[in-house]
Amino acid sequence: MGLRRRISLYLVSILSVLALLTLIVLRWGSHEKAAQQEEVEARADLHRLMSTLQARTLEVNGTLKSWANWTALYQHLLHRTTQFRQNELSVDALAVADVDFLLLLDLQGKVLDMSEVPGAQGETPVTDETQQRGYAYPGYANLSPTGRGCGAIKARARVALVCFSPVVDSEGKGSPRGLVVIGQWLSDEMVQQVSELTGIRFSIVDVPNAPLIVKSPLVVDNVFRQELVQVMAHEHDIELRYPITSLFGNDIAQVRMSWPRRHAQLASSSYDTTQAVVIALILTCGVLLVLLLDRVVVRRLNRLREELALIVDSKRWTGEVTVSGHDEMAALARYARELVTVVRHQVQELKNLSQTDALTGLPNRRAFNERLEHMLAQYARQQLPAALILMDVDYFKKYNDSYGHPAGDDALQKVAQCLRSCLRRELDLPARLGGEEFGVLLLGVSAEQAVAVAEQIRAHFQGMGIAHRANLPLGVMTMSLGVAAVSATDTTTSLYRRADAALYQAKTQGRNRVHQA
Repeated sequence: MGLRRRISLYLVSILSVLALLTLIVLRWGSHEKAAQQEEVEARADLHRLMSTLQARTLEVNGTLKSWANWTALYQHLLHRTTQFRQNELSVDALAVADVDFLLLLDLQGKVLDMSEVPGAQGETPVTDETQQRGYAYPGYANLSPTGRGCGAIKARARVALVCFSPVVDSEGKGSPRGLVVIGQWLSDEMVQQVSELTGIRFSIVDVPNAPLIVKSPLVVDNVFRQELVQVMAHEHDIELRYPITSLFGNDIAQVRMSWPRRHAQLASSSYDTTQAVVIALILTCGVLLVLLLDRVVVRRLNRLREELALIVDSKRWTGEVTVSGHDEMAALARYARELVTVVRHQVQELKNLSQTDALTGLPNRRAFNERLEHMLAQYARQQLPAALILMDVDYFKKYNDSYGHPAGDDALQKVAQCLRSCLRRELDLPARLGGEEFGVLLLGVSAEQAVAVAEQIRAHFQGMGIAHRANLPLGVMTMSLGVAAVSATDTTTSLYRRADAALYQAKTQGRNRVHQA
């Protein structure tokens, strides 16, 4: 029997027993109790939320009392004046009182006056609703035996908390001359404030196609008075929907509250007894599984792992993988050996590509920087003299502009050819650093010898006679070079800066020359 079949047989047998026992154990637990507790707590939070919204209604009612017991307003209902209207019933006056709209009605419910603070888009829902559906207001007079109360209304798909009361003088004397109705929108801002205050996420959702009809008189002591709550359980939260009923008895909106299912999540992750039993069973079967598989798989896998670890730790992908047997493990070892061989070749190719400039074939800046650090380290250990040469083709941009980029690429290849011709020692490293900038690292040379090498490079490149009509007076391509010998205080940065400064001096002094730092 092959390795795969033997492992499959062992796993199927043992895991089947584990699955059966695990199912039996998991049946001990149940989310029913957690779900019941969640609904109780969610309803309690909903009750708290409704109490907070009811408190907002009481605030509106408190504001209403100052209007309903105002002698000036009482007199205005008898003799309405423009001045009182402009001073006391203006939009600014409503905003100061934190009221969104106000209506004055006579005792029969006819609208005598109204004022409304426009919304962010300039909308005035109550004003528009009043002009179209004024027939509803006579119902206010019959809503309460005392002629006063609070509730909710809907105007243009928006819900408002409203309170109304008969208007008398400030001493509470005199027969009522009309009704005053004030309201405050259940706006997004109010929802956010209440949500932050209670820590409960909720929203006010419109109930479409809710006709505004006057039913039999209602008791208006409580805006949120219905006990019918819809509860919908989802995977991560419980959604509760609570209807908002208008003063006139029809459902106009819903309070939708989202309550996180903390108990269900806790129950899913904290069945300690069940987990302990399952872990004990898995450990027991795991020990048996290990004993069974140790002879067949583990020892050979460990040997393969150790050999691969040695190959990886070498960072050069050297070493071999041992192949023994003719089963699946042996096939795996053969594939691993072939993979190591492929990776070894790929790593070497990538290393070569990462350190070679594609255009000129010279080492690139990365290889240059590695050699530069190595050179400075040798100087620090052995005081082996060394130097850095930086060079730049004169007026190369003008050359590109005059002859085109293909010709510029060809010129850069000529620079590489020049460097290879002038540098014969294995210790010398020419490199393309970017654009028309090249560098040379010289190991085991004095400053005078480095200057001589730089002058040889300059003369050889000029002698190649590459036509460059913008480089006068010679009319051929030349280069400027800066030389810096390594000193005891040099770092890679300081040495490069000194050579670059020398190159800059060569350019400012007329180009086509060598300058020593």
